[in-house]
Amino acid sequence: MGNLDVGHYGTFPEPNGGEFGRVGVHWLQWQLRGDPASGAQFTGPDCGLCGTDWDVRQKNFG
Repeated sequence: MGNLDVGHYGTFPEPNGGEFGRVGVHWLQWQLRGDPASGAQFTGPDCGLCGTDWDVRQKNFG
């Protein structure tokens, strides 16, 4: 689960969807293409989103 506290519309009005768009592309690259660099944004104790403004919670990720 990931949450970025930016309000109801998120960052979608920003160019290319802003931060939500960037993270969404990483998720799709990982899930649909098996891209390990994109997967590293979401998995492990030092994930790419960990330690950022995102509130990240993981369960049963490899």
